[in-house]
Amino acid sequence: MSEQPTGVWVYLQHTKGDLTKDSLELIAAGKSVAEKLKQKVVGVLIGSGLESMEKRAFEYGADSVLVVDDPALEVYFNLAYADAIYSMVVEKRPYVFLFSANEIGKDIAARVAYRVPTGLATDNVQLAVEDYNNPALGQFKDLLIQIRPDFGTRLARIYTPKHRPQMATVRPGSFAPLEPDPKRKGKLEKVDFKPGIYPAKVTKVTELPPPFPDLGSADVVISLGMGILKDGHGNPKDPREAYGYAKQLKDIFEARYHLKAEIGASRALVYAEVKELDGMIGRSNQVGQTGATVKPKVYIAVGISGALQHRVGMQNSAKIVAINTDPEAPIFKIAHYPMVGDVYEELPKLIAAIGGPASG
Repeated sequence: MSEQPTGVWVYLQHTKGDLTKDSLELIAAGKSVAEKLKQKVVGVLIGSGLESMEKRAFEYGADSVLVVDDPALEVYFNLAYADAIYSMVVEKRPYVFLFSANEIGKDIAARVAYRVPTGLATDNVQLAVEDYNNPALGQFKDLLIQIRPDFGTRLARIYTPKHRPQMATVRPGSFAPLEPDPKRKGKLEKVDFKPGIYPAKVTKVTELPPPFPDLGSADVVISLGMGILKDGHGNPKDPREAYGYAKQLKDIFEARYHLKAEIGASRALVYAEVKELDGMIGRSNQVGQTGATVKPKVYIAVGISGALQHRVGMQNSAKIVAINTDPEAPIFKIAHYPMVGDVYEELPKLIAAIGGPASG
């Protein structure tokens, strides 16, 4: 057993013979922490037939990989996977353990944290390493600080100083995968583990269709907010006109530039349940803390003020275009191309600029 906790572990998910995009992002998140701690990034892979994925983990920044490879683990089963991870944590004692904040990551991280036992900070959008002084507990050096959206417009900083590993789930889209290096090598360690006998078993796996709209995989996201309900003079507008402009943008990006584009929305517009947008805008379109996290090449925010809960879902977009009548709107603080004006005047100009007709 290791004497002192060491290593930044990341749980690597995989599908169809390759690491998931969330896992590549998680390696980057782990790297950002490991460099500050002067420690190594350790990938944790569980399943069957994992050879190609081990190599991918090294290419994207893992320094070493712990592998549990057994035919009985070919299909994800939380009881067996939790046993495998727990046995490795107890034996090797990592300093930090990160999981993706997706269905599987949330499922397995909570089970492992409960058993270790240690704390678990969920749905983080940033990570930091700092010293921490608490009058009641004392001084702690090189602590992982987990940062996640709080109520309203705040970011909460979570401190879990007393237990190791410090565990956290990281919201997909919060970190960009590192540039792959095919020549990069690392240390591979095979871990012996045999699943036990459990009171349940997986009898069938059904693959669900991709979400619609599939905001997470879009190259361009055009999101609509409450600002589309009025023009620049405060007069009521039929929001179907703004949706029509957004649809034109989507079609132009796909047909002319061969970029996958989707239409998103702010939480406020989704929850407003505007009758004119029935069947066009719903919960599946929502971008933000309680919706989808997106990281497209281009994000176009139309009539969205940019409250924190929305920004955390799109602030890592490569280029952000924002249209709003309020020059003090928070969205302009992160926009690369701020456009102060009436969305019903600016959208046709934008459509014309990228090479399409401007009809409502």
